[in-house]
Amino acid sequence: MKECFEKLINERQSCRNFNDLPLAEETLLEIVKSATLCPSACNSQPWKMYVVTSPEKLKETAVALGVNGHNKFLNKAKAFIVLAEKEATLKEGVLFDRKHFVKYDIGELIAYITLKAKSIGVDTCIIGMVNQKLIGPAANLKKGEICNVAVALGYSDSPLREKKRKPMKETVEMV
Repeated sequence: MKECFEKLINERQSCRNFNDLPLAEETLLEIVKSATLCPSACNSQPWKMYVVTSPEKLKETAVALGVNGHNKFLNKAKAFIVLAEKEATLKEGVLFDRKHFVKYDIGELIAYITLKAKSIGVDTCIIGMVNQKLIGPAANLKKGEICNVAVALGYSDSPLREKKRKPMKETVEMV
């Protein structure tokens, strides 16, 4: 199992060159079903996943995530999972700021989405540039929902790149 996970994390990369192969609805449902198992602070699950697949909504979402002309590759994405932040409802008596955990919870949700996708051969790219005025109508967000991140999905037309990372001594310290 360890070898499978190591292979998965070594092969997962941000895809910026999607090919024309379609993504099956069953494949997308498998990804989001696995993502629903993601842990969150006090099991608050402070998110809603909007899976965008219709041609019209794909175009609108690509524009909403292509702020100032960036991310033109999104026009070839076959689906988007748009993540709406919801206010966390924590257990009564918890004194932490409720919004403190939401960004971390959504970050972990993204890891579940991207790793599950890669485990079944689907490539992804996490997009953090979001036009707030355009993303709501594009992904049918409800009033008051905020999206700060989305995941583009499809199949890559690019080979696996070598991962370039800083030496561990620059990013890890044992204390």
